[in-house]
Amino acid sequence: MDRYLTIGMVLSGLFFGWTIGSHYTGATMGMAYGAGVIRKPMTALLLIAGFVILGATFESRNVVTTIGTGIIPGQFMTPLGAMVMMLTSALVTAANTWMKWPVSTSQLACFSVVGAALGMGAPVNWGTTILFLFITWIGTPIASALLGFVLTRLTDAVMRGRSERHTKALRWGLLAGCCYAAYTLGANNTGNAVGVFYGLKLVSAVKAGFIGGLFMAIGAMTWGKRILEKVGKGIVDVDLHMGVGAKLAQSITAHTAAILGYPTSMNQALIGGVAGAGGARGLRTLNRKALAEIVFSWFFTPLLAGVVSFLIYILLARTLGAH
Repeated sequence: MDRYLTIGMVLSGLFFGWTIGSHYTGATMGMAYGAGVIRKPMTALLLIAGFVILGATFESRNVVTTIGTGIIPGQFMTPLGAMVMMLTSALVTAANTWMKWPVSTSQLACFSVVGAALGMGAPVNWGTTILFLFITWIGTPIASALLGFVLTRLTDAVMRGRSERHTKALRWGLLAGCCYAAYTLGANNTGNAVGVFYGLKLVSAVKAGFIGGLFMAIGAMTWGKRILEKVGKGIVDVDLHMGVGAKLAQSITAHTAAILGYPTSMNQALIGGVAGAGGARGLRTLNRKALAEIVFSWFFTPLLAGVVSFLIYILLARTLGAH
């Protein structure tokens, strides 16, 4: 039985990686696409795929470790529990991608782990890992907003009175910032999908990162256009200077969280960066209706994932007679 459950867990984790890749195309390359720096969606998706694999391979180890053994002790991780965690996260993420609602897959993954852990009767590290994750999630949009404000003001000051040639260089800067965001996505979010592979000691943290990055890249290429269009042309309205400030703020904030081993939301970091960039100009840069949908999904979908994960685990454990 454990063999089939392990296969189911691996497939569920790869499915989740695929949905993460498709879900975050807008948060990484949406600004470059919306600003016309990249004109073809496929070009944007190819860049995302390449940089996601790099980030996942070389800098996802800390997040892989946190998800694999940080939320619940590694010895309590079981094939059935791991399969439920990943399958729940993948299904909820896919549903939000279908609805074109950007959410936090990091929060989904963590709440799915907690839900299944409660069903398993496994201890949850509330006072350590979960506490620091909550601090990270709250701090991400705040820190990104502050950075977005400062970096936009700095870009305005540097570019004041510059020629058209310098403006073209800034467009390349925005593209570089978007590629950095795709790299950060690989470092920050790959562990959400494949951390349980490491928790069950199936592969090393580095190999888990590479595998997760590969499937995230496939997800971006095959189903990423929906969110790319939504974020790039439907949520934010920024000029080139603000885009550079917001994108760098998002990437620096999320990359720092990844280095510390605490996965955070690329979407929340983006919204914070855009809000800060708009604040530097005294502008409202967010589509309020779209933002309201996103904020609702931020609170609702993680809780939904936790409840669904708990119920699915209880149902399968009783049906299969497995624990």
